[in-house]
Amino acid sequence: MKNVYLLNYSVKGIKTLDQLISLSFYKKTISKNPDTQDYNVKGIYGMNGSGKSAIITSVDILRNLLINSGYLNDPIVQGNLSEIINKKTEELFIGAEYLVNLKDLFMIFRYEIKLLKDKTGKYVIAYECLSSKNANSKNDFMETVFEVKDGELIFIRKSENDMFAKVIQQKTTNLLINTSMCALFYDKIIIAEKETHRNDLFKSLLTLLILGKKIHVYLDQSDDHKDYLLQRSCGYSEELENGNLNRDSLLDHFVEMDGECLNVIAVTKNIVLKSMYEDFQRSVEGLYEFLHIFKSDLQGIEIDKKEYHDAFICSLIMVYDSYRIHAEFESTGIKKLIKLFVYIKEMVHGGIVFIDEFDSNLHDVYLCALLEYLMQYGGGQLCFTTHNIGPMDILKQHKKSIDFLSVDHKIYSWTTNGNYSPSRLYRNGMIEGSPFNVDSIDFIGVFGYSEEDE
Repeated sequence: MKNVYLLNYSVKGIKTLDQLISLSFYKKTISKNPDTQDYNVKGIYGMNGSGKSAIITSVDILRNLLINSGYLNDPIVQGNLSEIINKKTEELFIGAEYLVNLKDLFMIFRYEIKLLKDKTGKYVIAYECLSSKNANSKNDFMETVFEVKDGELIFIRKSENDMFAKVIQQKTTNLLINTSMCALFYDKIIIAEKETHRNDLFKSLLTLLILGKKIHVYLDQSDDHKDYLLQRSCGYSEELENGNLNRDSLLDHFVEMDGECLNVIAVTKNIVLKSMYEDFQRSVEGLYEFLHIFKSDLQGIEIDKKEYHDAFICSLIMVYDSYRIHAEFESTGIKKLIKLFVYIKEMVHGGIVFIDEFDSNLHDVYLCALLEYLMQYGGGQLCFTTHNIGPMDILKQHKKSIDFLSVDHKIYSWTTNGNYSPSRLYRNGMIEGSPFNVDSIDFIGVFGYSEEDE
């Protein structure tokens, strides 16, 4: 497995989800050398309005809370939270358990965070907690790393003769109500101080930061349509690489991943910093190799660039034998593949990727072939929502790979049952919580029928 692997994810209080929803990505027992390859892809199925997209949206919120110190201070974010946090619960709870390899010592960490409105109507962090245990321990007890209530740090793990806990306390005072401990650790310690510590507290906070950095979310109907996203800070890695800091394997992993930037390639235009243009070129070259699998007549992708201050405004020109065409005028399926390319690449190289409506605008044959490849060769994790039942027979080959989200917001995981096909049972309404009790005659009451057609 890679250094960080998501074991469980839980959410309550977003959109229609007023009950706790929990996704499991691995078996309960952790072996001494866990093999996660057979658990690296999960598809979430459910009827329209069951809450599939709400789950993916909540993961995006978690990612931002972990790595973006100004997230809750953004008025646009606050307006969005006011719309999507469940009106019944009036609070959002998110929990994640993840497995970490610390020099062949496997640890399980559990992170929990809860958002509530304060007296001014702004969403703030009402509760935050990180705890841990040895992954091979039979004891379920988790030892607290830190705990925050209403902006006050009420507990932090301290080591004897170690000043790091005091540093954390000083640098987070009066800030934890609006910013997560992880985001403050990133800003105040990793970026500002450029120092590393050998104690368990530093390593624990670093694992949480790595989790946040590894998560990538594609929302099919997202309102955020930025042309080109630089989603990772690239400054810290150079400082460490040129220094003489004594690093362990976990910190090495953070430096390695933090030096990379997720270049999201847009269909219409891309605003690319001049310093990042060569990286963008390489990404477009990889995109061509990817799209050529689906369109054998595609001969290349040219970049039409125009200078704009310290950046280029770049458009993708699709090159064919007798004509060239802007990517905007490609089919919806090809445009979807352009958008998904970097996310798929991230999953292959160890990222934890969530994709909403993976199947929209994609042919069933393409989707199944991609999933087969990712299940066999993907180094990270992929969790996606879909309505397409075609991939079920691919997914059923692996464990924990199919979850059904019921109309009453409960998760039912598929377990192998003889020769029964999950796709056939699902289509026939035989999966608990997914009745699909809709008949053609039900539409007569809405649209009627025409006697002329008889």
